[in-house]
Amino acid sequence: MQIARYRLVAVLVVLVILLPLIFLLLRGKEEIKQKDVRSFLKPSENKLKITAIYPSNLYDLSGSEAAGQSNLMNLFDEDCDPKNNRPGTPVTDPLPIYHEEIYFPPGKGFRIVIDLGIQYALTDIYLYDKANQQDSVWVYSGEMNHWKQEVAYRTGYNSSSWGWKNFLTHTHTRYLMIEFKSPAAVISEMVLYGNAQEKIPLPFSYQYNKFPFSDKTLKEFMGTNSYDLPPVELMNPFGKVRLYQLMSWYDRDTINPYPANKLTLNYFNAGEEGQLKNYVKRIKQTSGNSLWVSLRGLPVYLQQKGWKDTDKPVTLPGMDTEDPLSYARHAKTFWNLAALFGHTNIDTNKIDVTDVRKFSGAAVMDLYENGNEEDAYWTGTYWSPMEYFAMSSADYDGHEKKLGNQTGLKNADPLSRLMMSGMIQLDTSRVKVLNFLCQQERKDKKFIWEGGVQYHHYSKEFHGNNSTSAITPEKDLLRMKLSKVRAFQHNLIPGVPAILGENGYDRNEGSSQHAPLLQGFTTEESQGILVIRSMVAAFMSGFDGYNQYMVRDATDNEEATGTFATSGLISGPSKNKRFAGWYFWSTVVNRLGNYLPDGIVTEKGPVWIYKFRGKTAKDSICYYMVSPTSDGTVVKNFRLTNKRLPIKNYEVLQLRNHSVNGEITSEASADGGIKIDVGESPVFILLKEK
Repeated sequence: MQIARYRLVAVLVVLVILLPLIFLLLRGKEEIKQKDVRSFLKPSENKLKITAIYPSNLYDLSGSEAAGQSNLMNLFDEDCDPKNNRPGTPVTDPLPIYHEEIYFPPGKGFRIVIDLGIQYALTDIYLYDKANQQDSVWVYSGEMNHWKQEVAYRTGYNSSSWGWKNFLTHTHTRYLMIEFKSPAAVISEMVLYGNAQEKIPLPFSYQYNKFPFSDKTLKEFMGTNSYDLPPVELMNPFGKVRLYQLMSWYDRDTINPYPANKLTLNYFNAGEEGQLKNYVKRIKQTSGNSLWVSLRGLPVYLQQKGWKDTDKPVTLPGMDTEDPLSYARHAKTFWNLAALFGHTNIDTNKIDVTDVRKFSGAAVMDLYENGNEEDAYWTGTYWSPMEYFAMSSADYDGHEKKLGNQTGLKNADPLSRLMMSGMIQLDTSRVKVLNFLCQQERKDKKFIWEGGVQYHHYSKEFHGNNSTSAITPEKDLLRMKLSKVRAFQHNLIPGVPAILGENGYDRNEGSSQHAPLLQGFTTEESQGILVIRSMVAAFMSGFDGYNQYMVRDATDNEEATGTFATSGLISGPSKNKRFAGWYFWSTVVNRLGNYLPDGIVTEKGPVWIYKFRGKTAKDSICYYMVSPTSDGTVVKNFRLTNKRLPIKNYEVLQLRNHSVNGEITSEASADGGIKIDVGESPVFILLKEK
């Protein structure tokens, strides 16, 4: 009996141990069974068309959507279902319409990445061949830097070969990439079949319901561009200065190869400490303004090899321009700049500067732009998003220190930030692709241009793809355009500043960018008025900064007719003449510099009205009022009322040439409102709202 009891206890112990294990095994089999159910069907059986493909999830690695006017969604836009007896005859294709030569780089092709949002068990890929020449198309699954070829196809040679081509596959993937070798490889539609492995997502929304006003005051918001170093007193009205610089001024070493190459700071022979350091320190001390450099071009050693600006500044000729590891020498220059001008003290033995006494932690500059208009299609200097990301990741932090500790801004000064190279237009698609590359190719998934996304835009009238003449910012709907861009950017990369880095007008009427001549005003007054109107439109859009182009004329010839030759608010390099725009700009900064955007009162009718509010004196109100025209319109006795309370006493500020404070008059209201003539030069109504 005792033995039997021991045996019973032993059996119970075994059951206690084994039952949970048996349960887990059975549960595991059930999980495997469930996974199998939703996984692959045989290609011949699967008829589940993937329809959750959205424009927000398509990425053009060549960057052609803006200037090239490609439409990636054309690849998925037609109601075709060839596997379920609804083949259709697709018409549209996703390829660029303009500037094809720059969007099909040799050996890379035109590439579109498709983010399906979730993992799919992919079974069929259908392509509609509509090519008139034989060429190559490839489809890959996987992700950036880890692509697996699923399709290799050679297109037909004429309309007799047009039609659907079916390719069977058996892969799990979230991402696909289709590559077109040349513009001849026309595929007008792509249809995918497979089984969703997760809940199908909704499209990403770029809408922003709450109006995203910036927290920057007018003084902080209003900046300019400069190609040289004008007298400091002329720069006082400009809160931020964007300074063009060339890499050949800093990287001039043709003897020592990287990493032993030495850098220079004193290219202009302006003293031991270097011209730039002293200049930035002076404008910072005298007016509190800041400066960042826009540094572009090739180092001297590549220029001596016969390279041109069309080439990329890789460390050694022949390196892959889409690989961040190809830009070590470039990233070294940015490390040294941050070590010199930033806020962190670095062992000066590590700083490779030879022509000045070494220093570090000067705390005069912490924002750097690695280029200028790398997306320009007309100069031969075009950079694809892939190439620009590669260089930028190196310049930011040595591509997460893979290039070593002495490369990239962040590794020298954690407070330094990278500004995105100014884009030639309001190209949010390029921003979307660059953000995608950060997510895919960096472990930290960080958007590396934390200093700001920079857009360039000039208010012009277009016929087809060609601009003809400059127009007013109101006719251009500038504020509305910028607000749309700001909303997109806010949702995509919240917290990153949006900067209008170039915008302005020429004075000379021989330029296609000359300011429309306003009746009763001179050409230089018209330029100044329209610059102020443009700046205010940007201020009310939610953007975080505006840099007028340009602080100084490009030439001493004030009659020059070339585009951007007379865009300055002061005269050319050998003079220091102030034009009307400089005085108008100074007036706004001096009188209204501490105001914030507060509301859009109206953008309809003969008078447009915006409302500013004091940042510290919150009861201080300014109404900006202007006729949005350029034909001499003056609205007589326009009446303005304040909904919150009757207006009693107020001031009227008007812009005046040769005055840095404008003309201001004190007025009293007899009926609780304001009656005032409003023309094409804005008036500012100042009052207290108690």
